[in-house]
Amino acid sequence: MQNLIYILKSIVKKIYLWLGIPIVLCVVLYTQLSDFKTYQSKAKLQFELNTDGSLSVTSKSLQLFEIGLMFTDLLEIARIKRVIQHVQLMILIESLQTDNLYDIKIKTDLYSEKEIIKRAQFLLDNFIEFDLQRPVDVIINNILVFNGLSVEDLNKRIKINRIGSSKYIEVSVEDKSPYNAKFIVDALTDAWIREYRFELQSRYHEKSESINKSCINAKQDLVELMDSLKRYKRRNNVIDIKATKKFIIERSAEIKKEISLVKKDMRSVENTIDYLERTLQNKSDFGFQGNSQELNTEIMMLKDSLRKLQRDKEYNAYNLEKLPSDYPYKINEKINLLETKINKKLSNSVTNTTYDPSLAKQAMVSDYLKKQIEYVKLDAQLKSLQTEMGKLNSTSRKFIDIISDITKLEHQIETDNQHYLILLEKKYFAELLERDAGHNFFIIEKASFPIKAISSKKGLIIVGAFVGATILLLVTVALLIIFDPNHHLPAQIEKHAKIPIITSLYIIPIREFTSRFTPKFYKYIQTKRDNIKRRNVADQNADSKKYIRRLIVDLPKSNKNIISFMGARTNSITFDTAIEIQQMLAKSSLKSIIIYNDWFSPLSEKEVKVPIVSIDTFEASRENCILNLSEQSCSPYDFKLPQEWFYTLSHLRTVFDYVIIIPPPTHKATIWMEWLNLSSDIFYVYELHRRFERDDIKNQTYMLEQHANVIGGILTSTTL
Repeated sequence: MQNLIYILKSIVKKIYLWLGIPIVLCVVLYTQLSDFKTYQSKAKLQFELNTDGSLSVTSKSLQLFEIGLMFTDLLEIARIKRVIQHVQLMILIESLQTDNLYDIKIKTDLYSEKEIIKRAQFLLDNFIEFDLQRPVDVIINNILVFNGLSVEDLNKRIKINRIGSSKYIEVSVEDKSPYNAKFIVDALTDAWIREYRFELQSRYHEKSESINKSCINAKQDLVELMDSLKRYKRRNNVIDIKATKKFIIERSAEIKKEISLVKKDMRSVENTIDYLERTLQNKSDFGFQGNSQELNTEIMMLKDSLRKLQRDKEYNAYNLEKLPSDYPYKINEKINLLETKINKKLSNSVTNTTYDPSLAKQAMVSDYLKKQIEYVKLDAQLKSLQTEMGKLNSTSRKFIDIISDITKLEHQIETDNQHYLILLEKKYFAELLERDAGHNFFIIEKASFPIKAISSKKGLIIVGAFVGATILLLVTVALLIIFDPNHHLPAQIEKHAKIPIITSLYIIPIREFTSRFTPKFYKYIQTKRDNIKRRNVADQNADSKKYIRRLIVDLPKSNKNIISFMGARTNSITFDTAIEIQQMLAKSSLKSIIIYNDWFSPLSEKEVKVPIVSIDTFEASRENCILNLSEQSCSPYDFKLPQEWFYTLSHLRTVFDYVIIIPPPTHKATIWMEWLNLSSDIFYVYELHRRFERDDIKNQTYMLEQHANVIGGILTSTTL
């Protein structure tokens, strides 16, 4: 903020000196520009969006965005070469056939005026650009360029603007002739609309052709897929998928049921054969052992229970999904147990029956053979059923793959059919757009015939030149101030300095007006302002010097109190401040001696009221005085060695409370380092409106690294 305020103040101070430059420029422009009359013809066109934005909440903003994009496209179309060449050809034909337009001169013997008009009319009718490989087109183009009617010339004169954010476009052309201006506007609007419709129709025609090809390809793909599905069904004997699936499921259940029954019969027959075989091998007595009515009754009850379980099993065979998963295993186990009991009871019954042993054995052998034959039949039946079941399972697995393939084909056919219908819809829409393309851009106000000439722009040009020159001047002055290497603000110094600023001292010099052309009122105002500044600065300086005195007085009593005022350049404020600090200390009964060694600004006894002593007599001094070592360029070590100086300064401290040293500037000599070694405390003196360089940073770093106590920096200024 301080930098900005300083820049603004500096610009105000310097700008009035250079203000004559834009004034002189405006005078030159005024004398050079000549007044001329121009006429402007205007036409208004309107463009409409092809979509209706009334269906969505955000339709208005989207519609405005689309209108903006459409205007940009229309503007680019208006500036393309073919449209401007269309205008050129219309101007050429009208100018050669009539005398109402431009006086076009044809300087060629290769083609006559009629041939040029014929070729121009051909290009105009077919709406094509110049073919610069043909000599006649080259000559036509050269004629237009020679007469100031090139594409670039016409583009400069044509102005196309959108009216606000609306869907209306204003086209205007300026010319010295009102008829010419109106003709160019008419020609441009005609060519513009023609080019817009031609581009849209070409674009939509290409899209329509592309969609039509896609429709044909999609239809062919759809027909091929449908034929493939028919051939696949015919090859795999699948007519009705649902009926085939139902048949496989029902037949599989029937075969499983038959296999279960055959296995049961085979187990029964097998048990009977085993029993007959054991009986024939082991039993020799087939006599009477008695008859038991109770045993027959038990056999009848067991058979009744067996029949009941078999009926339950057959009844629940079709409802297994509703029963527990272990139901078949448990019911089969119960049936097997009953069959075993029945066979056992039958064996007991046979044993207790009275019969003829020989006949009984023959009958048993006959039954044994019959059961073996029955077992063989049942085994053959079981193998046949298992073979049929295996074929049915194989057919089922194959049918699953067939169903999957058929389902995929049908899904693909449905997808392709939807795609084909969408393409048909797009094809119809593209044909509709091609037929109506470009009719949303039309003329609502034809080109006007200007009656009055438009006002001259000479005044506007002069004002613009003055404003531009003034802005350039302000920028130049601001850049000179911004890139000024001098530091004009405390913040600029503190940004790079190692020693912080603790106070500031300012001197407002007396302004000298050496020029006799300076107005008296300006001298009076500046002098009065300077006096006000001096009064304000005087109070501030007094307070700053008291602050420096307090810092010096607050130094520890055990300290050496040898204080040096270091600085980059010779500064009169440093010596004046040292004198006033000495006087302030004297009021407090504190004695001090000033050692002045800046030979770049030697002391004069006439200007200093404090006694001045030499190197030979200063040790005998008992009152406030100044040791003047500025008469020649000399180092403290030229007078005494360092050890002697330490002894001398220690002796001075017994007489004086403070020793103040003003060494030569750090920019011009290195003697300040020797005084630094002899000092205990340091004040660094900054200068406003001067450079603060890298060497100053290095010197401050060196001071901070030494034994001396760096109290702080004093900012000084001796300029206005």
